[in-house]
Amino acid sequence: MNFQTNAMNGSRVEVSGWDANEDFFVEKTYFDSEGEGKKEITLRNLLREGCVLFLRVLDPLATGNNFPVPYQAVNIMGRDADGRVRVGLERLRPRASRGQTELSLHQTTVQVA
Repeated sequence: MNFQTNAMNGSRVEVSGWDANEDFFVEKTYFDSEGEGKKEITLRNLLREGCVLFLRVLDPLATGNNFPVPYQAVNIMGRDADGRVRVGLERLRPRASRGQTELSLHQTTVQVA
């Protein structure tokens, strides 16, 4: 994955999180996505597998709906010729609260005669 490919096919994003040294960073890059399949970015910062990153789309026409979205680094590859690290991403989803879990269990209880 190189910069030219990213610029033509990806969305410009701002990535923030904690790097491998546990230092907070913010970096602009391109987000490559193939629908619900592969999602990748390239960064100058080295990361740890499983770390949480926040991606915010940098759209000049955005109406204020571009809140950061949490992702987990799931596949970190070595540095490329440009010194950038390719990072595979998996979107994180909020967990259900205990009350929501209990309610859904109660609603799905089947009575047996």
